[in-house]
Amino acid sequence: MATKSKAKGNVAALTNDQQQQIVSGFQSLREEQTQLVSKTQDLEMDLKEHDLVLSTLRTITDKQRRCYRMIGGVLIEHTVGEVLPALESNREQIKNVIDTYKQKSEEKSKEIQTYKEKYDIHFASERNQQQLTGPSGDTTKSTSTSESTKEQIKDDSSNASQTQNSMNKNVKNSKSSGVLVDNDS
Repeated sequence: MATKSKAKGNVAALTNDQQQQIVSGFQSLREEQTQLVSKTQDLEMDLKEHDLVLSTLRTITDKQRRCYRMIGGVLIEHTVGEVLPALESNREQIKNVIDTYKQKSEEKSKEIQTYKEKYDIHFASERNQQQLTGPSGDTTKSTSTSESTKEQIKDDSSNASQTQNSMNKNVKNSKSSGVLVDNDS
């Protein structure tokens, strides 16, 4: 769980509507970041599949050998010589998209950090650590909890569902680079 206190520079207490807007804004930023990370992981799995298929096809000396490439759920017959350049091109495109998603994820992380600092948002673990050490770093407990705990962000259940979604996506079968080589040619 996370706690949220009043906005910096704003002496007056926030209304419930303002608090809810801040919380929903923070949650949407975190959700966007999670989606970027999830997409990046999916693409990295596709990249590994492309690498595996490419390494296998590069060992084949006969470039006229038949192979079958799955495109959109349909197997299409090609030769190894035709498939190799297309797969290498796809691999490079996937790599570029992964780099773009990683950059966007880093930008989103900075945006979240700025948002946290702007509205003085702390997770419960951060708040507990701060209370144990005190603002000056000593081991006294902070007693200003009425001001610092105006609202709580419920993210335990969302973290659990995000973890489950991530696990489900990792198990997902990718068909984008599926290539079968015909042994009979």
